[in-house]
This record gives sequence, C-alpha cells and structure tokens, in this order.
Amino acid sequence: MHRLLTLYPPPSDPDAFRAHFEEKHLPLVEKLPGLRGYSFGFDLAAIGGGESPYFCTFAGDFDDARALDAALASPAGEAVAADVPNYATGGVVLLRYDVKQR
Repeated sequence: MHRLLTLYPPPSDPDAFRAHFEEKHLPLVEKLPGLRGYSFGFDLAAIGGGESPYFCTFAGDFDDARALDAALASPAGEAVAADVPNYATGGVVLLRYDVKQR
C-alpha cells in the first residue's frame, strides 16, 4: 500500500478551513481513481506539551506508487490540487511513502 500524507499548518480561519475541507474538498478527494480509503483529523496536539505545527492531517491510501501518481495526474487529482488554495491559508506539506505493516 502507498500513502499520501497531508499536513496542514494552522490556517488564518480554522472554522472556514473545517467547513470547506469537509463540505467541498473531501467530496473532490472521494473522486480520486484508485483511492482505497482515507482518514483525517483536526486540532492536532503535540505529545509532551507545546504547540503542534499542524492543524489538520489527511492520509489517503492507494495500492501502490503508480496508482497514487495516476490519481494525482487525473482530472480528479487536478481538481483536488486546484481546490487546496481555497482553504489552506497556512500552506500544506505533502508526503508519500510505502506503508509497512507488521
């Protein structure tokens, strides 16, 4: 399995971020070809105290790296990417990796 991990630093308007992310962005994400499943969370807390550098995270799973590449290059992937500036005023960090399970 190959995972796309998205980390969002704090936005200028957290309520607007949440509303747009859940109501508009996730429906676009759900159209990605080859997406096997996803999870997300808000209000990320740092372990041991202190502030987290991130407000939200998203993890999307694909069969392999080629499936993720194809999804990102698809019209649905282009629509997802084009929507990010509409809510992610704090920026975004995109990571990808092969998932190892035991």
